[in-house]
Amino acid sequence: MPTVLALLHLVGCMLLVAVFFAPAGAPTLVHLLKGILREYSLVMLLPALLTALVAGWSAHVDAWRWLRWGTAAAALLVGFLAVWPAASAWRMARAADIPLDLREYLRPLVGARPVPSQTVRFVVVEGRDLHADVFLPEARASRARPAVLYLHGGGWRGGERAYGRAWADFLTARGYVFIALDYRLFPPATGLKAPGDVKCGIRWVKDHAATYGIDPERLVLFGESAGGHLATLVGYTEGDSRLPSSCAPGDTSVAAIISFYAPGDLVARAVSDPVALEGFTGVPLEGHRELYELLSPINHIGPRSPPTLLVHGGADSVVPLDASLAMAARLVQAGVPHALFTLPYAEHGFDIWDGGFGRQLARGLVGLFLQEHAPVGE
Repeated sequence: MPTVLALLHLVGCMLLVAVFFAPAGAPTLVHLLKGILREYSLVMLLPALLTALVAGWSAHVDAWRWLRWGTAAAALLVGFLAVWPAASAWRMARAADIPLDLREYLRPLVGARPVPSQTVRFVVVEGRDLHADVFLPEARASRARPAVLYLHGGGWRGGERAYGRAWADFLTARGYVFIALDYRLFPPATGLKAPGDVKCGIRWVKDHAATYGIDPERLVLFGESAGGHLATLVGYTEGDSRLPSSCAPGDTSVAAIISFYAPGDLVARAVSDPVALEGFTGVPLEGHRELYELLSPINHIGPRSPPTLLVHGGADSVVPLDASLAMAARLVQAGVPHALFTLPYAEHGFDIWDGGFGRQLARGLVGLFLQEHAPVGE
């Protein structure tokens, strides 16, 4: 019986390790579990402790020697993996002066989401209604507020503006108007349409700024994954006639950009994910390199580009960290105010889990960036 118990614990630990280090290309469910394990790694202390006890027990009974040592080694490995992400998060939080809360860490994975103050249709394009969810701060303001315009992820083919509700309470509590925008997905939309829809959304916000108490000169684009790509592309191409608005032309400038784990160079991205890029652009890279370059935010960075916050997980198996590193290098060359924060342990979409240290860090980083580049009350 001790041998069987030790063997089961060893197999269980190896499964945890395999999920923790799941490579790119693993099934979606495995990546989901990988993200949860890394954000809530401290829960692995329990199986590590139990396996250590089993290892100690089997050392005093009739069990295979290799199994006793293997069980002990597995307990140590899982214990290390339990501590490493949490320790990385605490070091980063300390360096950035961001408080982490263990009580928040024990919250449900995904809690209740707020309901929008209003949902409005901001345009009809080619027979498609595009909507915006508007979240207003409860406290009244004596002057116009900055607004954060959110663009969801989903690989340009999925996702929805409701993803933004995870950020609504955090931002409205700090006095920001928060607006989550639709944009057209593929199929059938192509890559020239989504950025045009976002520019149309910005125009709508500027045209209705007085209605919602928004300062049109202090708009911040915030996108995650594919939404981060659109946020940087739109933010860096204001006035570019090659990427026009889906509605009437006009001012689509923004004060700052926030981009989470987003691709910045679609030519490079097409090498690793040609199917998604061909779906988004509508054409393959071969023979259409100029279109891919046009739709790559990294090619539009210049001295007048808005201040940019880049946040990326070091273990991202969907959009590699190199994407944000390359963007940051180009921002440095252009002299654009920016910040790049890398969470060494984090997977793609690390901030979707409500209590995780990754989400707490993400909120802190966003709060600090907004306070510097689009503060409330100034």
